[in-house]
Amino acid sequence: MNTLENMRFGKERALYASRGLTLQNCRFEGAEDGESALKESAEILARDCFLISDIPYGMSAVRALNAVK
Repeated sequence: MNTLENMRFGKERALYASRGLTLQNCRFEGAEDGESALKESAEILARDCFLISDIPYGMSAVRALNAVK
């Protein structure tokens, strides 16, 4: 599983169709973040992340722990 730490994602579908990621202290915000940042993704673990979008995960099969909106 790959880990992404302390990153900011501001584009639509920034991590589209990602598999096997751990997100640590990442931020999902920006002018273009209206679409699900992790749409079609799976096996995602989010810890201490900031989520500004209404639907950051969309219909993805995502497991989020300690995620803060």
